[in-house]
Amino acid sequence: MALRGEIDQAEAIAADAEHEARGRRLNDLLACVQLARGLAALYAGRYTEAYEALRRLFNPADSAFHLTERFHGVMFLAEAAARAGRAEDVRPVLAALEAEAVTTPAPTLHLHLSYARAVLAGDDEAEKLFLAALRADLTRWPWLRARLELAYGVWLRRQRRVAESRQPLRSALTTFDLIGAVSWAEQARSELRAAGERVAAQESAAQSVLSAQELQIARLAAEGLSNREIGERLYLSPRTVGSHLYRVFPKLDITSRAQLAARLGPG
Repeated sequence: MALRGEIDQAEAIAADAEHEARGRRLNDLLACVQLARGLAALYAGRYTEAYEALRRLFNPADSAFHLTERFHGVMFLAEAAARAGRAEDVRPVLAALEAEAVTTPAPTLHLHLSYARAVLAGDDEAEKLFLAALRADLTRWPWLRARLELAYGVWLRRQRRVAESRQPLRSALTTFDLIGAVSWAEQARSELRAAGERVAAQESAAQSVLSAQELQIARLAAEGLSNREIGERLYLSPRTVGSHLYRVFPKLDITSRAQLAARLGPG
């Protein structure tokens, strides 16, 4: 629920879970409770509250500490710290996790650390860290990739590189829509509008006639990816991608790939 931005539901479930776990030493469940609360607060813009909730996951003396569940909170702890002005407070925690990652193969930890490095970096290092994180194979991690793209797009726009910010923001929006992360999709739409893209009407027109998968394929094709490249990203055969595009064109009243970008939104 929290990952999809369904804040009220996430907080209610967290309260119920905490009640069930109280007094039973269910550290893994308590860790999930704090993660849900931290995510809900983070999405709602309550950054200090989010940081304090998530920080409990990383304190060995806290009942919410759990060796593996805490890995799922790394990226959110870093983001909350950055937005709450607590970046220096969190650096020792992340340094310890970096040292742990040397001998820990857990992909969740490594991928979350790649996000944390980028969002906590200074402007002179942030871009290379975002690009390094996005070069990883994130095919099995679409939500994390979309969060990276959203954060990178926001960073680009705030560096006044507005035109460059639109592509990662569009890609993030497509994925959030596809997986049903409605509230995060609204954040991406808001950032796109701030970047000068009239996204709302154009996205709704496409979404009214395309399925979620068709929309994602159309977006990737509009970005210039070949059928094979789209297939590799979405675990589809090139023939299946071509079949989807064959159905997309008449739905959008176009006849070629070159018309996709204009139909789906300005580049």
